Amino acid sequence: MATSLKKSSGPTPNNQIKALVVAINEHVDEDVTLVIDGVTVNCFASVCPYEISIGNTYSVELTLTLAENYEIQSVTSIDFLIEKKGDGFAYFLYGKLCNDVFNTFTVFHDEEIHYKHPNLNDQFIKLEVSRINAAFL
Repeated sequence: MATSLKKSSGPTPNNQIKALVVAINEHVDEDVTLVIDGVTVNCFASVCPYEISIGNTYSVELTLTLAENYEIQSVTSIDFLIEKKGDGFAYFLYGKLCNDVFNTFTVFHDEEIHYKHPNLNDQFIKLEVSRINAAFL
């Protein structure tokens, strides 16, 4: 199911954003569900130097993990969307690629996308991600 977004979050000076923890997988501690600007996202907690609790808000930094053969394409949509792919951590993210910034439900700085696909610069794209990593700061 795709979630349409009204706006994207702007990065703070150190690219930190606030995220509300709404679920923690009881079998896999790294499997957390966060709400960021009203958008629910299942993330992999790549860094968590302290115990987190459901219902609390934390500063996090999000990064993307791409598969070796990830899907990326130009789309005509002007909506920022996030669409879950299966039961794991994978998503399709829709947003605008502007140089090394991918603006979707939040802002991601990822030069790999820009350098590998310069033809998609300043276009709305659909990007397949293996997972969204959350580093709790």
